[in-house]
Amino acid sequence: MDGITHVQTLNTDTRPMAAAVKRWPAGPLARDRNQPLEGNVCATMWPTRTLAERERWFDELYVWTEGFQASTTQRARIQVAALDHALRMLDCEVSESVAITLSFGSVERHMDAIVRRLQLYPLVAHRVVVILRGALDRIRSQYRIRALIDYLRSSQITVGYRVTAPRVTMEIRALDMVQPEFAKVLAPPSNREEFWKDFVSEARVAGIAPQSLIVAGLESERQVELARQAGIRFGQGNAIRPSFEPPDTRDRSSSDRVPPAPPTLSPFL
Repeated sequence: MDGITHVQTLNTDTRPMAAAVKRWPAGPLARDRNQPLEGNVCATMWPTRTLAERERWFDELYVWTEGFQASTTQRARIQVAALDHALRMLDCEVSESVAITLSFGSVERHMDAIVRRLQLYPLVAHRVVVILRGALDRIRSQYRIRALIDYLRSSQITVGYRVTAPRVTMEIRALDMVQPEFAKVLAPPSNREEFWKDFVSEARVAGIAPQSLIVAGLESERQVELARQAGIRFGQGNAIRPSFEPPDTRDRSSSDRVPPAPPTLSPFL
């Protein structure tokens, strides 16, 4: 989420068309109580399915801001809150697997808080899917990023990467560092078969096999068919399965654990 105007798991100009959106007032994120923050933190759940059989993999908790520009620290806090909400969803057994996005900047600032939350849910943490994203040239040190990746893999947590550059090969350095099990990309803006084949070929050059690609923003059956023909296995979008509102997890926890204090008041509570 580094370097974008609004907080979300995809780029600002590629926010999916989701009708099932839950909104929380952004007031708790205000740095100064005397200067209220107007706007909302928005979230929806996007099912991720195989393109052929429509088998379920995970539901992605997709988050963005509306009506205000979040600071870098606020972006990190929202992402940590999203992780906390995803873990509580799993703990309540309202989803089998939930994906969230963490930017490199969030990991740098709040790696300890991220690990504490995962450790609080040892029975379900392995069902979280973490999608990393970010720009390597904006990272002070890669150590904390690599340390979190090692921790996630040792905890049997699937690690993916969200490609935000116009071309997959522009993020080869980040892909090489993360070594993701899958990469998430936005559907190409073309209905030409050759364009999709070139798109998959470029992903191969970057080290991502088509079977390891998730294509988001599939809004038509034509796009789904082109993705299948190109060998892509997974997809998101209204042509696959419409989004749904994140379930309320309050008062539904399966245990009496006391969660650690969040970096700020969570808009998901």
